Amino acid sequence: MLWEVFRFEVRYHLQQPIFWIGLFFFSLITFLAVTTDAVVLGGSIGQIHRNAPYVIMQMLLINSFLGVFVTTAFVAGAVVRDQELNTQELFFSSRLGKREYLLGRFGGALAVSILLNLGAVIGIVTGSLMPWLEAERVGPFSVIPYLHSFLILVVPNTFLTACIFFGLATLTRSMVSTYVGVVGMLTAYAIAENFLYDLENEGLAVVLDPFGAAAFTVSTKYWTVAEKNSQLLELAGPFLTNRLLWMGVASTILLFTWWRFSFQLKESRKRRRQRVSEETDADFETLPAPVTVPPTRIAPDFSRSATIG
Repeated sequence: MLWEVFRFEVRYHLQQPIFWIGLFFFSLITFLAVTTDAVVLGGSIGQIHRNAPYVIMQMLLINSFLGVFVTTAFVAGAVVRDQELNTQELFFSSRLGKREYLLGRFGGALAVSILLNLGAVIGIVTGSLMPWLEAERVGPFSVIPYLHSFLILVVPNTFLTACIFFGLATLTRSMVSTYVGVVGMLTAYAIAENFLYDLENEGLAVVLDPFGAAAFTVSTKYWTVAEKNSQLLELAGPFLTNRLLWMGVASTILLFTWWRFSFQLKESRKRRRQRVSEETDADFETLPAPVTVPPTRIAPDFSRSATIG
């Protein structure tokens, strides 16, 4: 059942226009960043190759940051969709267990979110093959920088984003609450970036930045051109600290979501008003019919005694 739910979720998202639009957008923006100077997305300046490992890591890091909104739509929609389509009763009353439902939905949405980042890879690879680029600005092709960047940058960032917003959507079953969480996460990133400009607060920036951009900057700021053209970022030092910290946060959120989730239906406000209205109408229908008492006719008295009184 877990595999069936996972396959259903992947197939569902691959059929949605938002996936293909996002894939095209990420491919286009990285393609333009590699082939032109009009779009700046990374450190391809001077003698740094347009497809240098340093540039690839930067572009995929930025791309994973830009993909927050699409990832949120995938993972949050995986659970809120049931409430919007009134299909949660079908799932909650079936033999489907919590493990199959949560992990299947989460895993499928996460897999599609990671797959979306391949658009950036397609853009970089395709752009570096364009004939109008100067030969001395393009380094040799190697699949290692792409795999390395995916493993230490894209996958952790996508996993973190998916855990946070899947948890919010699952526990609140509200897209509004989920996107409020997106704003909070972007605020944390902005605060971390501000701390990065102060040498005394670099350590704090490394800790606060959920995407690892501050840790990446601190770890590579003294690299030479030759190192940027050939070297990969090691999973050590401040960068390792950031990855371990935020992967721990992501795992904790996922476990908390698992613990708090219940197959009990959460009644929507609209449905609650409808139920109250139906119950009120039913109460009125069960009230006993009013008893009609015929009026008593009083005969007029025109006698002398009545008139004097």
